Amino acid sequence: MKKFHKILSLLALVLILGATIRPALAYFTTYTRAKGGYTIHQTATTTINEEFSDWTKSLTVTNTEGKPVYVRARAFGGSLLDLQYSGEGWTDGGDGWWYYSGALAEGQSAATLLVKIDNIPKAQEGTGFNVAVVYESTPVLYRADGTAYADWKMILDKGGDQG
Repeated sequence: MKKFHKILSLLALVLILGATIRPALAYFTTYTRAKGGYTIHQTATTTINEEFSDWTKSLTVTNTEGKPVYVRARAFGGSLLDLQYSGEGWTDGGDGWWYYSGALAEGQSAATLLVKIDNIPKAQEGTGFNVAVVYESTPVLYRADGTAYADWKMILDKGGDQG
């Protein structure tokens, strides 16, 4: 009788496994293919040159190739540092960014933006700080009347059908 119960239990186990093995294998063998794509071509290539001396970072942004662009820059130094910006042709946008007033044609550089570090923390063992600079560029766009403008919220997107 014990042998009969063992065989019956084994048969029940085989039936349960047989019913669930196919969906489990399907999980591990399912695949899909993707096709299509869209190449995004940059309209310009810009570079930044940073130099540091006398607690001041000097930044120069250059449009190295491509269509004309507008540029903006900002620096991050943490809450302990007070950063003071200055530079001919640069204006405070009120949003943390400093905007260069003119468009940069290919090969043209913006005037130097100076970021002076004030409230320099006293040296403490094992501490340090870094001032990181971020810059962005956007292509020059034109309104219907021909006036140039910058769209800083523009997102590169093909739109429409991706396939």
